[in-house]
Amino acid sequence: MTTKHKILVIEDEKPLLFGLATLLKRHGYQVLTADNGGTGLELARQETPDVIISDVMMPPPDGFELHDILNQEQETAEIPFIFLTALSEQVHKLRGLRSGADDYVTKPFDLEELLARVEAVLRRRQIEHANGREQAASHAQMQLEEFKQEVLRNFRHEMFTPITNIMLPLEVIVTHK
Repeated sequence: MTTKHKILVIEDEKPLLFGLATLLKRHGYQVLTADNGGTGLELARQETPDVIISDVMMPPPDGFELHDILNQEQETAEIPFIFLTALSEQVHKLRGLRSGADDYVTKPFDLEELLARVEAVLRRRQIEHANGREQAASHAQMQLEEFKQEVLRNFRHEMFTPITNIMLPLEVIVTHK
């Protein structure tokens, strides 16, 4: 099985961290782990994972703070972020989602559902990148076409300038005879 994507799991409960890492590895993901927000922040900056799965309640920075920090940094702002937390109240879910998180999963959770959510986030990101590449290619094609038109206009001008320089004196000679 080949490695699909790099996933950073940030969780302060060691058995859960180990279990998530094992599950994700078994499904072909490369897994980075951190047992607190500080280490998670360092790994996110160094490794630029494809997805971050983070607890909220953990040693500083907590998950919400971590997400806010990563969103403010250009290199990490685009990394998909999934909260995985015991905070199941609506106010916490809304805070997480309104901050720009890609998903919010509450504990206890179903492992297959978590895998499906990770796959969905990665699929959305892949589509966004493909659309971005298509738009960039389309823009480049438009710029190339504009450049070709400009070259043709300049070429016509440069071709007719010497001809005009020859034709004008000839016309003067012909009209004076």
